[in-house]
Amino acid sequence: MRNHLDIGDILRKVYADPARVGSFVPNDPELPLPLDKVYPINEIVRVDYFLPGCPPSGEAIWKYLTDLILGRMPRLDPQIFHYD
Repeated sequence: MRNHLDIGDILRKVYADPARVGSFVPNDPELPLPLDKVYPINEIVRVDYFLPGCPPSGEAIWKYLTDLILGRMPRLDPQIFHYD
């Protein structure tokens, strides 16, 4: 949901609360700069398993984990996923 918003506006909204004394946007050279957009983890690093959805439903998580525990390759019906 962040990809269509301005990163500067987000940082000010999250960190620079005028009601809090001493609040400011962190600016430390050891902190990584925010990326231009948010990426799913499987687009950045190799992962063994990836469960899509935003967030994945409890039903999807349960089915996925149950299949893994029972030694089956997880196969989920695409209709179970939602992106709210």
